[in-house]
Amino acid sequence: MLKTPNKCEVLAKIDRDIAEGERHVAEQIVLIKWMSEECLDTTLAQNLLFNLEQILEHWHARRQLILETDPQDQTHHL
Repeated sequence: MLKTPNKCEVLAKIDRDIAEGERHVAEQIVLIKWMSEECLDTTLAQNLLFNLEQILEHWHARRQLILETDPQDQTHHL
């Protein structure tokens, strides 16, 4: 039988995901700056940055929802 992760485990996982997402965003910003300096087209790189930022926003929202979840309420799926 599979063990359902507890709230702390879920928060730890999403915190790792957020940290990794923030790292990806920072790396993409550096890449876009370099591309701009080299007079390269940054359209696709900027689109990717936008998507990464959107994902990061969703992860932050999910984290907040998890924090607000009542641990006694078994109807919520983390």
